[in-house]
Amino acid sequence: MTTAMSDVCVSGERLTVTTDSGTKSYDICQMPDKFLSWQLDARLAMFDSIEKKERISAFHAHLPVVATINSDRDFPIHTATKATGLLPKEEYLAEYVEIFNDCLERASGKPWEESQSDRVAVAKRLYANPDHVDARKLGLVEIFEGQTYQNLIRNPVMAVHYTGPGPEYLSYQLNGAVELIGPGDPRFEFPRLMRLLFEHNSFHIQQPSYPSGYLFWISEALEKTPRRRGG
Repeated sequence: MTTAMSDVCVSGERLTVTTDSGTKSYDICQMPDKFLSWQLDARLAMFDSIEKKERISAFHAHLPVVATINSDRDFPIHTATKATGLLPKEEYLAEYVEIFNDCLERASGKPWEESQSDRVAVAKRLYANPDHVDARKLGLVEIFEGQTYQNLIRNPVMAVHYTGPGPEYLSYQLNGAVELIGPGDPRFEFPRLMRLLFEHNSFHIQQPSYPSGYLFWISEALEKTPRRRGG
């Protein structure tokens, strides 16, 4: 990478973040079971809709609001909507990257619709195998390297806020810190290839490149699902 980032170190189940203002250490936690189940079910349902050629009008489980900090501004909280995905555990990463690359090679030169069933089947594998999912972190592919990227270089602390559809409006805020990753790292290649599998589908805006990505380590999970107040 051409731009240095504040140091983020993972050791066991501890996350250490070093910036110009000092070093802080946090526990790494798992996604809540209810949140992870929603993620898996929503993603499998989305791929079922793709197979049925249904219109994808929203994908709440994939597009949370991301909040970062820019302490130089009068209003230091910066928000952006970012595509955010689940990742395999380390021992499965190379296998999934190989499977995705093989699928994209088979699809090369074919009409996009002709390869759709193959791409969907490959993409669904992780979500159909919950024991393969690393529930401690999320993966994001960066496209624009704009304000969110600039903020994270200086201060890698980040919050991710999901709100699902009604009538339940399942809502979670995940807090943690970001490790910047890039090409060649299988933790980056997995979300990049997952996006490439569907970049030509109508619900995506095709992009010229994906220069970097984020590994978001979760340190705190807060449920914010709305409830009726007591009497």
